[in-house]
Amino acid sequence: MIQRRVTTDIVAQRRSNFMMDILMLALGFVFFALAIGYTYACERL
Repeated sequence: MIQRRVTTDIVAQRRSNFMMDILMLALGFVFFALAIGYTYACERL
């Protein structure tokens, strides 16, 4: 019973790490897109 719980916790931790990786990549992409949009907006002024 304890072995199953440990295995389940490890799988949950790996999923959590994977989701954090995806979240950080998405945030980086959004920041990059906003920086490009800000550059274009400032150039029009």
